[in-house]
Amino acid sequence: MTSNSPAQDLRLHPQNPHYFLWRGKPTILITSGEHYGAVLNLDFDYHRYLDTLAADGLNLTRTFPGGAYFEPHGAFNIAQNTLAPAPGRFIAPWARSETPGFAGGGNKFDLDHWNPAYFERLKDFVSQAGQCGVVVGLKLFCAFYADGQWSLGPLATANNVNGVGNFPRNEAYTGKHRDLQQIQESFVRKVVRELNGFDNVFFEICNEPYFGGVTLDWQARIASVIVETESALPRRHLLAQNIAN
Repeated sequence: MTSNSPAQDLRLHPQNPHYFLWRGKPTILITSGEHYGAVLNLDFDYHRYLDTLAADGLNLTRTFPGGAYFEPHGAFNIAQNTLAPAPGRFIAPWARSETPGFAGGGNKFDLDHWNPAYFERLKDFVSQAGQCGVVVGLKLFCAFYADGQWSLGPLATANNVNGVGNFPRNEAYTGKHRDLQQIQESFVRKVVRELNGFDNVFFEICNEPYFGGVTLDWQARIASVIVETESALPRRHLLAQNIAN
């Protein structure tokens, strides 16, 4: 469900910012173990998942949008890891090219073109969450903990046809590479525009930025892109920033 009134959007409670105000009521966000790959993994049944959250009285999910980060099988010894989709079952914001060779199965990505099916899935996920009374914390980016995660992603040079990403993983979130920065900012603007109509979303800049060389200046730039983009749109959503482990 999408509220027609921005006044119903998730925000900090004006009398106590340790709590939230959502849909006109004081709210505490509560969740449990997360399926971060609910959107990016085509084999994941997020309808069943969201129904289960609601049935258990939980009202928050954390989701990775798949713009840069997903995991190889066996990462962190997690069984049935939804962030590790089967070959060919990863869906990304960018369209596939006609060039084979993506490390996760199928053709490489063309970072100049969007994938409409991805945004349909993302918006359906957020819509279904809203109907279940669940807030979506969208983690726009995630630190690369190891080379295996970076080498799998669309932004690594081996996985796209745009020549982007020919550098170590610890330079991905620094702003040092203008071509990558432009793609990251374009992705953020696209996601923010697509989800502006929803009242049950907040944007987290980067998951665990204290790993992998993520700089504060880069995080500040991503935050400013979100604010700039929403300044011309009806809604303003909360932003979250990881500070320390």
